[in-house]
Amino acid sequence: MKNICNSGFLVSSADQKALAEYLLVSPQTWSTDALRGMINKSVKSIMRDWFDIYKTKQTKDIPADYAIVIPAIVAMEEFKPYNTQTPPLPIIDRIEEPIIEIWSGGFNVEDYQKTALDAFYSDPEEMLRYFMHNKIHARRKAFVKMHEQKFFQSKEAIPARQDSFINLVCGKVGYKNRSQNEAEIIS
Repeated sequence: MKNICNSGFLVSSADQKALAEYLLVSPQTWSTDALRGMINKSVKSIMRDWFDIYKTKQTKDIPADYAIVIPAIVAMEEFKPYNTQTPPLPIIDRIEEPIIEIWSGGFNVEDYQKTALDAFYSDPEEMLRYFMHNKIHARRKAFVKMHEQKFFQSKEAIPARQDSFINLVCGKVGYKNRSQNEAEIIS
């Protein structure tokens, strides 16, 4: 087992509220699922692109075990790492400091998963951070877009900063995020 992203990830309270408006799972669970997606993409890409070449070099049966095959493929002389670059981080319109930790201690992954991640991404940890930043950026923008029309209808002043807007909406009497609305529907 290997540990990645052990430095944690911080969000602001407005980030957390914007995520709760949309996500039915915790940001920790969403992060874990994003990492699983990264691992899946890495392993499948390596297998799709390199397994046939690997098979031609084998003289015996190949164990159907990623823990054996992935490191063997990556160790092949012909193997070329993908080096998928992390896109630039989106700029998040924050006034609140990110101080709430979503994950601490990182994530444990199998050795072959870490090998696949390292072979596919130029920096797997930075890529996961990018996915988190991008999700927060997108959810904050969507939150504002979804709620600002109500302000126009009521001719209520709209705070210019996203943090202030999100906090104002979430502080209104009767506000419910997606999980709360869905829980109410079920009961």
